[in-house]
Amino acid sequence: MLCPRMMNSARILGLSSGSLDARVMFIGEAPGRLGADATGIPFHGDKAGDNFESLLDFVGISREDIFVTNAALCNPKDDDGNNAPPSSDEVAHCSGFLKQQIDLIDPSIVVTLGANALKATSMIDGHTLTLRESVRTSNPWYVRQLIPLYHPGQRAMIHRSLANQRSDYQFVADHLKRLGLKARKVRGSTKESVAEVIKAILCAEREVSYFALHKLLYLLEWSYMQEIGKRLTGAYFIRQKDGPYCTDLHLTKLKNAIPDLQIRRNGNRIYVRLPEPDLFCVHKRPFQLDPEIGRFVESKLKSLAEKSDAVLKTRAYLTKPMKEILRKEKDASNNMYNTPILIGW
Repeated sequence: MLCPRMMNSARILGLSSGSLDARVMFIGEAPGRLGADATGIPFHGDKAGDNFESLLDFVGISREDIFVTNAALCNPKDDDGNNAPPSSDEVAHCSGFLKQQIDLIDPSIVVTLGANALKATSMIDGHTLTLRESVRTSNPWYVRQLIPLYHPGQRAMIHRSLANQRSDYQFVADHLKRLGLKARKVRGSTKESVAEVIKAILCAEREVSYFALHKLLYLLEWSYMQEIGKRLTGAYFIRQKDGPYCTDLHLTKLKNAIPDLQIRRNGNRIYVRLPEPDLFCVHKRPFQLDPEIGRFVESKLKSLAEKSDAVLKTRAYLTKPMKEILRKEKDASNNMYNTPILIGW
């Protein structure tokens, strides 16, 4: 056992870390006892996670567009069971895993959060940067740019004020813009398999709230897995405040995939629909659904037809993956917003 005091801690690395296409990677120190060690999501669930997400939101960086990891993948605890910084040996033991993550994600920018994270990068490709002297600077490192920042935890706020940290994160956001990477947020289109099911939903329902669209797609995915034993589209769902949210249904990407999609706003609510179809429900882009899948979708939509948003939300929450997430939230006394909903895993 390389790290004895971590043997009962979870290894925090997986889908909740972020996008494999991320152009910026944030590296923290280690999962927090009340944060990632409990929620399974790096920098989420404790005060440091709240500060981190608040700083990202302040400068307009979405967690969908980044990858978040730690110098040590497990939570180190002291003799009283409280958070403790990882030792140099513990960071060194994980440095090989950190290098593999950087090589796999291949980010253009690496942002270290705290002195231990900065030290971990020197174990991969040597540098002499220090946090005090190099904070909020961009430095060539490992064929990419390295930006050292302070840790977002409350103790670090004593040395680096919230106002300064906001400026630090603005520096990262500005660097992204200068590299022309910000546009990745809404680039591309919804994958075809998802778009075809969405067209089938809109053909049957005529107009659907954007809220309901996410729940309908999720319920179809879950039903298909239960009855057929495989995924319907492979869409990626995460847990949001109001239940399952499909990242493939970003409105810009959806519009790119379905050019004749009509979007209507009524106050804070968004509705989507297709133009009035002809007798055979034919639109500008013909359906490409496999006939068996088409019949499955049609039969399931009949049981969901004209259901209110509240009913669809309730049905989604009653599925096994959502109930499992809710149970974990209750046990940990923390929400698990943005955690992946694993259908059929």
